[in-house]
Amino acid sequence: MVGTSNVEWDPGLESFKGRSTTTYAAAAAAAATECASCHMPITARTPLSLSVDVTGGTHRDGTEYFSFETQICHRVCRPPALTFTAGHSSPVEFTPQAARLILQNRAAGTATAILVFTYRPMLSFREPGGELTSALVTALLVKGFQLAMSADIGEILRDSGPAADDVACPLTDEGLLTLQAGQATMYHEQLDPADPDDAAWLSAARSGRVLVIGGDNLTFTSAGPDLDTAAQLGTLAAGMIPVAASREDRSDSATIRPYTADSPPVTD
Repeated sequence: MVGTSNVEWDPGLESFKGRSTTTYAAAAAAAATECASCHMPITARTPLSLSVDVTGGTHRDGTEYFSFETQICHRVCRPPALTFTAGHSSPVEFTPQAARLILQNRAAGTATAILVFTYRPMLSFREPGGELTSALVTALLVKGFQLAMSADIGEILRDSGPAADDVACPLTDEGLLTLQAGQATMYHEQLDPADPDDAAWLSAARSGRVLVIGGDNLTFTSAGPDLDTAAQLGTLAAGMIPVAASREDRSDSATIRPYTADSPPVTD
């Protein structure tokens, strides 16, 4: 086994993550608050182990796809592990994680609504002879998002331009927010206009645009999103998205289109 700081991981992980393995392991450990085995708290100096479940499939053009699910445990509870399951017998279901922020510019008297999101588990792909690449970031870049090299949201806002013309954030009077890319739904969330925090964000969003930041290796805590690892690994993309009024009101939970080796994510 090999180690990064206080976390050990299976060396076979390098065959999937390559040069980003140590940063990936450190980020997983930093995001963990409790042991996945005993559920007791994790402290900064606790010896930890990283377990990764990889599911892989090969597209008909030879492109390999891998999804990654990680667990951090006390080293005394569980040793490092790496499992690989070949093929996608059924579509992989992805769970979105997100945070909404408002960035105030008091000098200009303006406020920008910000949506930060990712999917769990992470999906990556590798073309024949190529390196592992984030599927979500690739999908965003195809739609006109730009790589964000800084984790500072103010800098990201300053440097972000508009995404493709077919990317928009429809927003209903009832507070249903949707991120649409072409015909695909990349994210949706039902906000409560009666909640003060939701109402403030909706008001900022209705000014006409939302800064959308998406990618892999994002961490969400009570203090807000941590973008440091994603910016360091180049798995962070951002774009300014217009907000469109929408009469559609889906009170039920809409389903984000799952993506697999046979249907890559949102590149139409």
